[in-house]
Amino acid sequence: MTKEFKWGGLHPFMYHPLVFDLVPNLEDKIVVDCGCGRGIWGYLIRCTRPMGNGKMVGIDIRPDYIEFCRKFGVYDKLIKVSIVKLPFKDKSVDFLICSEVIEHLTENLGVKFLNEVERVMRPGGRAIITTPNVQMDTAIAIGVDSHSSVWRPDKFVRMGFRVRGMGVKISPGINKWYTKLILGAYYLFTPLTYFWPRFAGYLVAYRDY
Repeated sequence: MTKEFKWGGLHPFMYHPLVFDLVPNLEDKIVVDCGCGRGIWGYLIRCTRPMGNGKMVGIDIRPDYIEFCRKFGVYDKLIKVSIVKLPFKDKSVDFLICSEVIEHLTENLGVKFLNEVERVMRPGGRAIITTPNVQMDTAIAIGVDSHSSVWRPDKFVRMGFRVRGMGVKISPGINKWYTKLILGAYYLFTPLTYFWPRFAGYLVAYRDY
């Protein structure tokens, strides 16, 4: 993996089979992608879910990601802002996804973010949060912000979320000799850790409002 590589939200290639089982009908809905990165989740949603007159908003704190997404027109609106203070009115969002972002916040800021999610979600809406269930020091390897917290299933449950798991609770590393072996084990163990997420490598937490 070269120094020029930018992660920028590539996790959908691992997560999307589990996540899209949980994505509701989005026709004529307001959709928010928190920490949109390079817009891969937005693109996958556009490809797989009819939105009718709905709108999709991408927010990210990094201006380079905002500019990247702007080139391709996946989102109806892009906002450069921290997810800790969501720029939306109370009960104005139908569906929110936040993939591989909450672990970059301290635990206190993560709780604040989840409280913000609760504030902006409409009754009948759904939020999906994905995050590793293991500590990963990605900053050294690929030059992005390091992880500041680890979110276990019980934390999400206490805040009203249901949790599913993927993989096995071992960090695959970044471009290590054993990375492919562990990723192979992720596929092997997911049918079990889907139902017992405390043993999973990654978590998919979701909540209906």
